[in-house]
Amino acid sequence: MVQLTRRLFGVVLPFLATQQPAFSEDLSTTVRRAIVRSAQIADQIDSVWQQVAGEVVPTWQRPQALSTSNIPPASLDEAFAGSLLSIPLEVGAQCCGLSVRELELRMPKARREAVLLYGDSQPAPAPLNNEPLYVRMGSSEPSGAPGTATRGFSRALATAAERGEFVSNSTLFNYEAYCTWRVLQAALSDSRSPAERKRLQRCFGERLGAALLHGPLALAALPPVSPEEMKLPRAERSLCLAVDGCDALLRLMQERGLFSRYQVSLQGMGSGTDLFDESDWQAGGSTLWTFAISGSTVIGASQLAQDRTAATGLGAGLYPGQVITAPLASYLGELGIPARIDEYFLDNRVGRPDPRTFSDPSYYSDVLLEVVALASDA
Repeated sequence: MVQLTRRLFGVVLPFLATQQPAFSEDLSTTVRRAIVRSAQIADQIDSVWQQVAGEVVPTWQRPQALSTSNIPPASLDEAFAGSLLSIPLEVGAQCCGLSVRELELRMPKARREAVLLYGDSQPAPAPLNNEPLYVRMGSSEPSGAPGTATRGFSRALATAAERGEFVSNSTLFNYEAYCTWRVLQAALSDSRSPAERKRLQRCFGERLGAALLHGPLALAALPPVSPEEMKLPRAERSLCLAVDGCDALLRLMQERGLFSRYQVSLQGMGSGTDLFDESDWQAGGSTLWTFAISGSTVIGASQLAQDRTAATGLGAGLYPGQVITAPLASYLGELGIPARIDEYFLDNRVGRPDPRTFSDPSYYSDVLLEVVALASDA
C-alpha cells in the first residue's frame, strides 16, 4: 500500500505542476506524456528507495577484482597536460585579482602539504588506481580486499614536481592537479564570504570552460551548427546534436590521455528507464543524459579536493574534475542550452550502484557525469 501511494502521488503531482508548452498541443498527448514521465521518475525513485531500505541486496556488495582496463593511461599528451595545469591558474588569477605568479609561488607549499597529509606515514583507503598509488606507500604488497586501492602522494612526487619533471606522467599529473586546485581553493574560497565564494566559483567555472574549449580542445570534431540553426526556437532545435558535441569533446580528451575510456548513456540511473526525452526539453522541460568515464587521471585528485570540502565546507565547487566538466558546460552554453553537470564517483565492478546511495569509497574508481539540460524557467 505504501508503494502504491507513493506511485499515485508521483503520477498526479508532476502533471499538476507541469507547465504548458508555448505551442498548442493536444490535451490527451500532454496527459499521456505527463503520466509516462511520472511513472519513469517513480521507477527511478523506487529503485533507490529499495536499496536504502534494504529490500534489494545489490550485486556490488560482493567484492570482485578491479578490472585492469580501468587503470588510467600511463601518460598524457605533454602539451595538453601542461595546458590543463596552467590554464586553471591563469583563470583563477583573473577571477580573484591576483597575478599568475602569485598563485604559482603558492604551489611549493601546496605540494608539501599534500605529502604531509597523504604521504607515506598516513595511507588512507581510496579509489585512486594509478599503479604507483595502488599499494600502500612504502610497501610492495597491495592492501585491502581485491579491487580496493589506497590513495597517497609519495614524497618522490613532490621532488619530481619541484625538479620540473614532465607532468605528462599520469601519476605526477594527478598530484599536480590536486596541488593546483588546493591553491585555487585557498585563493577563491578560503576566508571568503559566502557571497564572494559563489561569485568566484561561477567566474572560475565559466572562464575555465571557455578557455579550455577554445584552447586545448579547439581541435575537437564538433558537429557544425549554422547561424540559422542557432536562431531557431527551442521547440525546433535538436538536443541530440548537443549530445554528439559533448561526445566529440570527450573523445579528444581520451585521445590526449586524460582518461582510458568513456561511454554515453541516455538511460536513467536506477530502473534503467530511458529518461532522455528531447521532446520534453523542446517543450520547455528538463532532461538528462550521462557519461561514464573509466581510468581518469584526475579521479584521485578530484576526490581529495571534494573530501576537503565535505570536511571543512571550504572549496565548494572547485575540484580537478572541472577540466572535464567545465568545457562541456561551456559548449552547451554556447549552443544556448543552459545545463548543470554533476560529477559522481562509481564502483566499476559488476552492478554499478547508484553513486548517491553507495557508501564504500574504497571501490570508487569510475566517474559518472550527469548532464542535465535545464528547463526553460530554471
